[in-house]
Amino acid sequence: MRMNWAASIFLSVFIVTGAITSIVWIRDYMEDRAPEQKSFLVDEQSGAYEQLLEELNQNKVEAIFDAQNKVVQIETPIGSIGSGFLYNRKGDFITNAHVVANANEVTVVTAQANRHTGKIIGISESEDIAVVRVEELAGKEPLKMAEEAPDLDAPVLALGSPLGFQNTVMMGKINGVDQTFTIDPFVYDNVDRITAPISPGNSGGPLLHGESLNVIGITSAEEPQEGLGYSIPILDIVDQVEEWIEKPLETLPSFPQYAKQPEDLYVPSAEEEALYLVEYFYNSLQFGDYVTAYSMMGSEYKKENHYEAFRGLFHDTAALSLEATETLVVKEKVEVKAVVETEEITEGKPVNQTYTYRILIGQEDGQLKIKDFIRN
Repeated sequence: MRMNWAASIFLSVFIVTGAITSIVWIRDYMEDRAPEQKSFLVDEQSGAYEQLLEELNQNKVEAIFDAQNKVVQIETPIGSIGSGFLYNRKGDFITNAHVVANANEVTVVTAQANRHTGKIIGISESEDIAVVRVEELAGKEPLKMAEEAPDLDAPVLALGSPLGFQNTVMMGKINGVDQTFTIDPFVYDNVDRITAPISPGNSGGPLLHGESLNVIGITSAEEPQEGLGYSIPILDIVDQVEEWIEKPLETLPSFPQYAKQPEDLYVPSAEEEALYLVEYFYNSLQFGDYVTAYSMMGSEYKKENHYEAFRGLFHDTAALSLEATETLVVKEKVEVKAVVETEEITEGKPVNQTYTYRILIGQEDGQLKIKDFIRN
């Protein structure tokens, strides 16, 4: 049984990033192919999103959103892009080796569009795993790791890359265990097969148990013709990860298979990056994560508006949704016009309102920030 890999270009549903990904594709048919199972590719503008909300209670939806805050996009100097997830409070992120191959340092982009430098402290020559340390993100609450292997048919959620496919969840089940194959130079030994197809941008991201939301694996490979994905069990790699954390590698191996720079490297425009930030800002507000939303504001805004005042702007807001956006570049800054629908509690009764906001986006110390936030 022969396996192949290939990089792919992927366009985001929310904004077109066209990021070159290092997702591994399994192109050949595999033996004992499993029957088709239900899976959803979910974003907030699809009908599947509403179906997801019906199947998950609100607490779990909020927990998923919190988990997405701990997933990052990883960019390499040659243009490859994948995902990673926070493993501990030291700022260590687990990802796939094929995502960071041949790099000593990478750029890590958080869900809030903040960019940080990450150092490769561990990478395997034979297993598709690696660890990236981001000292600036030390102290953050990590995802919880599973302490036991999931059962066959267990529900799973594959979280996408923050900037590769904004706020998406792949739903499915584990329908095969102990799968083994090789994609040179990596050996995938005893991995799980899942009905959640691994889209470009998910590679290196976490696979969560659908009930506990603990990390049970690393989404690593795809069989696109069958709509199946493959995940490396987290329990199989924890010992190696801990070894790298305690004693980082001094010399990193090279991977000739991944030395070529992508031919069609896509760089998102300032307007696209600004739209992403605004969309994530309103997603945070929608889930009541005012701390994350406030962290996206610029320093001048924070000087004039402390957190309590910012939080008070939404005190009577029971629900809100971002309905439309327009962008305009003004003196190296991007101005976003956002139309927001809200449900507010007035005299104990819900009242629907529509507001238009003028949001100014600009760089601050190398980070994208909301410089101004005005309701017209």
